[in-house]
Amino acid sequence: MKFWSRVAVLAVVGVVVLAAVVLTNVLPIRSLMAEERRVDQAQEQLTAIQEENAKLQAEADFLSSDAGVEMVARRDFGLVKPGETAFVVVDPSDEGFTPEVPTTTIPETDQSRSWWQHIWDFLTGRDLTDG
Repeated sequence: MKFWSRVAVLAVVGVVVLAAVVLTNVLPIRSLMAEERRVDQAQEQLTAIQEENAKLQAEADFLSSDAGVEMVARRDFGLVKPGETAFVVVDPSDEGFTPEVPTTTIPETDQSRSWWQHIWDFLTGRDLTDG
């Protein structure tokens, strides 16, 4: 009887030590992995913003040139050079100006993922980030 009680105590101590190791090692690793994922996402956002900035700078450069000013004057204001004749084509079926309303997207729910994927996301810290 004494042998089995000693084995039971050792099993309980082993489980407590294993739980302590998991809590002290998995949770910090989980946070580190989540932070690495956030850094990667921020780097992707920075790259996209830099590309957009380059496009906008090129557009601003064009619009500040003589050709850009002329294009905007003709397109938006209907201006013509002296000696030119302006024509306006009117669509008889046009009922007036209808502004485009931006559509909002509803974020997808994460119910398509299985239980083990949720556990893996928890262990790797993926649930701490957006993506």
